[in-house]
Amino acid sequence: MTEKASKTRVRLIVLMLWILLAAFYFSLAYDYIIASNKDKELDTYLQYIVEVCGDDHRPNKEVRTLVLTRAEELMINLRGDQVAVSGYGQTLKISVSYMVDINMPILRQSIYRKVFQHETAYRNIR
Repeated sequence: MTEKASKTRVRLIVLMLWILLAAFYFSLAYDYIIASNKDKELDTYLQYIVEVCGDDHRPNKEVRTLVLTRAEELMINLRGDQVAVSGYGQTLKISVSYMVDINMPILRQSIYRKVFQHETAYRNIR
């Protein structure tokens, strides 16, 4: 093998390693951005639902069911014990706390865990 061919081979290997590293990084960034966007949608919904359910004086069990249903639609793994609903009417408060794993591509092993917490209370805007 000539010296020129070996340099070309080394450069090709280094290029492939950089491409692999970039793909790994973009996969992690993609998972993080998707989790953050889903969380923002859930937060917007929580603010909406606390106003509507507070005005309508809906029971806490129904409010929890609405939150869990929306989380399921957004494909967020949220259990009933992670949603706390307290108060009634104008004192309604919703607290949500959950974790999302950011997984390594191909192996799907968790390498980062993001914790999301929300506390939303009824605000009388009128």
